[in-house]
Amino acid sequence: MLGIVVSTRNRVFGLDLLRAFAIFCVVHRHGKHLLYGTRLDWLANLPLPHGVDLFFVLSGFLIGLSVIKMSGQPDMGRDTWRFYGKTALRILPNYYALLLVNLLVVHCGMIDAGAHPPLYRYITLTQNIATPFKGFYWESWSVPIQWWFYIFFPLFVLFVRRMAGRYAVAVVAVVAMAAAVVYRAIVCVGVDDPFYYDIIVRKTLASRSDSIYVGVLAAWISRAFPDFWLKSRWWALAAGIGLFVVAHTVGYTLGDVYSTVILPLIVPVSATLALPALTSWKHSGGKVAKGVMVLSLLSYSMFMSNLMMAYVVDGPLRSFSLAYGEAAYGLFWLLVVVATFVLYYSVERPAMRLRERLFAKRK
Repeated sequence: MLGIVVSTRNRVFGLDLLRAFAIFCVVHRHGKHLLYGTRLDWLANLPLPHGVDLFFVLSGFLIGLSVIKMSGQPDMGRDTWRFYGKTALRILPNYYALLLVNLLVVHCGMIDAGAHPPLYRYITLTQNIATPFKGFYWESWSVPIQWWFYIFFPLFVLFVRRMAGRYAVAVVAVVAMAAAVVYRAIVCVGVDDPFYYDIIVRKTLASRSDSIYVGVLAAWISRAFPDFWLKSRWWALAAGIGLFVVAHTVGYTLGDVYSTVILPLIVPVSATLALPALTSWKHSGGKVAKGVMVLSLLSYSMFMSNLMMAYVVDGPLRSFSLAYGEAAYGLFWLLVVVATFVLYYSVERPAMRLRERLFAKRK
């Protein structure tokens, strides 16, 4: 499809489906304002989850599985350095490419950067560790959260496994989740402005790391209790869907304990409960399944490039967007697809091929 060959080896279709749904939710959220007041207004108002929450769970689950495997090896330290190298080539090229693009468009006056942290914070991925950021490179907010998880999680396990043994991953996950919940309870309760709630509660590492570690805990459960994991898949899926539906019908006041401490975990927990069913869906055929896998493969490039296309539609093409909302929404998606392929073929795929050469398994 479109010149992309997706190998089904070591892929789980259910996880590809979740990743594809996640990126749809992200892109749709950035373009749905174009549909307000049109015949597709209902599509803009669909109660979809935040796609980034789904990505967090997926990252936690998949990295959790990798670290569980590493923790069972006698030389986990060497494997950790290898893990760092592979992760850097997976995450950083797209991140720095879009940082350069953002600097360029700000320099050219195409977008207003506004007040934002100094550039070195973006270079070191520290723009939102515990303090929020705004005004520049908005789309980068989730990358530092994932990046520092990738860095510290294996180190925590390496340290804790001496005391906790095979429970090390679970111990680290539970402690990290508890730390984030306590942080929100102490720091975030009372943040009742929608804008500041978004950048303080939803978009800082200190507040959101539990969304990743709930996926880690799921990975540990899947390996520690495989029979339970498989047998529980359908009732867990039903529970996850039910939790999401109930959470979106419960009233709350922004800034209260529920909205700041509990609500940020609802979607991650709901997605986690769906993992037993999704991981049991190993394969699927047909053109639709192929499209899902391609979208999953392109999801990181699409994630990093889509907000810039929203700036294009809302900026230079604003008059068209105001006059033709539905067409503007379609144009937005078209621009996103084009930008995704440009980023994928020029940056991500070369980086991944380099990673394959550098870290090829030696027999």
